[in-house]
Amino acid sequence: MKKIMTAMVMLCSLAAAPAHAQTYWRLETGYSDANSAGFKDRDWANFGIICADRFCSAPARLDNIGDSPILGVGVGHRFTPHVRADVTLTYRGGYRLNDRDADAHYSATIRSTALMLNGYYDFMAGNGGPYLGLGVGWAHNRMGPMVQDFGTGFQNMLSGAKKNNAAFALMAGVGIPISGWTIDLGYRYVNLGKFGTGTVYSNRFFSMSIPSIGANGKLTAHELTLGFRF
Repeated sequence: MKKIMTAMVMLCSLAAAPAHAQTYWRLETGYSDANSAGFKDRDWANFGIICADRFCSAPARLDNIGDSPILGVGVGHRFTPHVRADVTLTYRGGYRLNDRDADAHYSATIRSTALMLNGYYDFMAGNGGPYLGLGVGWAHNRMGPMVQDFGTGFQNMLSGAKKNNAAFALMAGVGIPISGWTIDLGYRYVNLGKFGTGTVYSNRFFSMSIPSIGANGKLTAHELTLGFRF
């Protein structure tokens, strides 16, 4: 009798489980437009190469790192008709430092991989309608060697480096259910932390290098995304 009662309780619990609870997968692409990077020497007074004038009497900053395509995958779960969460892995590989100070042009590749835990509130029950979201996680930012080009055939280089950072995102969008899938049109502000150079400063054409303190910038962006939940 006790076993029968236990089985009945289990069946009743399953029957009472919310029908809205579901696990989903997501794919995402989009466009990321980086904000001003504020890229500058870490300690200009002791070793500064980004200068506001030709005499290098004051520091300057480089801001333009352009934009990047977005590629992302994730898995999530809906907990209530209005609340869901997912874990996403997103790659942004197209940023590029492309700016100049008073005397030289600077260029370098910048790539970022972010692992995020995201929570959402859907204003309409189910998979459709507008939503707001918040994400927190980790970003791995990699900057390639930075070329300092004076336009006369003379070029210097600062070594590249990797940085790990805390990251966060603010999101808004709308879900459009179609035949068991949900198209997700979204906007996102993302802060992926810092990126920067290494600490070896060298001439590209001569076998000479000296220690450097390097330079840092911040990677934040406004993004438009197209996603698919299924």
